[in-house]
Amino acid sequence: MRAVHAALGLVARQLDAASNPLRRSVASRSSADKAKMSFSRGAARRVSTRASLSPETAENVVMQISGVIKFGAPMYNKGDARGCARLYRQTALSIARDASVTSEEIRSCLRDAVAKADEIARKAAEEDPMGGEEDQQTRERVAWALRRGLDRVVDLIMDPPVDEPTVYRPSDENDDDDAAGDDDDDAPAEDEAATPRTPTVDAETAALFDFAKTPDLAGRWRSLNDGVMGGVSDGRMRAGSGSGDRHAVFEGTVRLENNGGFSSVRASFGSGINLSQFQGFYMDVRPGDEASAGKEYLLVVKDDECMTTQVNFKAKFGTGKKGGWERVKVPFAAFDRPERMGRAVMRGALRTEAVCEVGLMVLKGEGNVGAFALDVLELGCFK
Repeated sequence: MRAVHAALGLVARQLDAASNPLRRSVASRSSADKAKMSFSRGAARRVSTRASLSPETAENVVMQISGVIKFGAPMYNKGDARGCARLYRQTALSIARDASVTSEEIRSCLRDAVAKADEIARKAAEEDPMGGEEDQQTRERVAWALRRGLDRVVDLIMDPPVDEPTVYRPSDENDDDDAAGDDDDDAPAEDEAATPRTPTVDAETAALFDFAKTPDLAGRWRSLNDGVMGGVSDGRMRAGSGSGDRHAVFEGTVRLENNGGFSSVRASFGSGINLSQFQGFYMDVRPGDEASAGKEYLLVVKDDECMTTQVNFKAKFGTGKKGGWERVKVPFAAFDRPERMGRAVMRGALRTEAVCEVGLMVLKGEGNVGAFALDVLELGCFK
C-alpha cells in the first residue's frame, strides 16, 4: 500500500551566446520572461471556464497541493499515515477557506474530502472504541480520502484533454533529402561529430546525434529508470553494429515490481541550444528485434526552465515492423502538455530557443512491459 502511494504520487494524474548564437544561458533570461512562462494562455482559458479561478490563484493552488504531496507521500511510505493525513487535511481546509478561491466546485470538493476522511475515522472509532481510530489501516484510508480530494482539485484546474495523445509513426514520404543514412553536404566532418551538434541555419534538416558516423555518441546518454521510485526496470543506450551498419540501441526491460514501470535515457545540451528555426524532431529508427515491433515510446524534451522545475514534455511515437530504417517526425507542437512526475502543470509552451535535454522512454502499458530494443540511426531536427 505504501509503495502504491509513492507510485501514484510520482506517476499520478514530470555555447555561450557571445561565441555561438545557438547557445543560450539560463542566466540571460529576464525575470519578466520567467514570469510570463508560469502560466500558459491555454491553461488560463481552461481555468476560467472550468474552475472560475484567476490564473494566479489557480497556479498557487496547484503549487500548494504539489508541495504538500511532495512532503506527505514520503511520510506515508515510512509508516506515518497519520502525519501525512494531517498535512493533507490542513492544506485542503486552507484552500477551501481561501477567499481568493472563488470556485465553489473546488471548495466543495475539498470539504467533501475532509468530511469523508472524518467519517472513516468516526466509523472506525464506533466499531472499535478501544483504538479503531488509531488503527494503521484506518489512518491510511483517511490519508487516501484526503489525497483523492486534492488530486481531484488539480484535475479540475488543469482539465486535461480526454482524447488519447497522438502517436507519431514513420511517414510514407520517400524524400531523398530526408532519407535515413543519406550523406549531406551540410553534415559536419566525422572528426566534428564527437559531441552533439547544433543545426546550421540554412539546412532543411540537422542531425543532433548521428550514430551512423559516431556510434560512441551513445555513451553521452545517461540512464534514468524507475529505480528513482523503487522500481527495478533497467535501460541503457549503447553503440550497436548489427545488420552490417553502425547505430545506437536503446534497450532494457520494463518491470512492474515495486510499482515501477519505466525505463529511459537522456542526453544533455548543457545550458541549451536554439532550435527555433526548425519545426520538430526526426528520428531514424527500427525495432531492435521482432519482439519490440509495435512497441510505443516517448520522446522527452526539456528546455531551460524545465531543468530548474523538474518539468518535462513528452510525445508518443511508434515503429513499424522489424526491417529497414524508418523516419519518424514529431513536430514541436506535439509537446503541448508540460508535466511533472506524470501530472500536468501550468507553464508556457516548450521554449525551442533553449532546448537543454532530449530523451527516450518506455512507459508501462499494453505491449510495453518486458524486454525492448529500439535501434536509432539518427536524431535531429527538420524544417
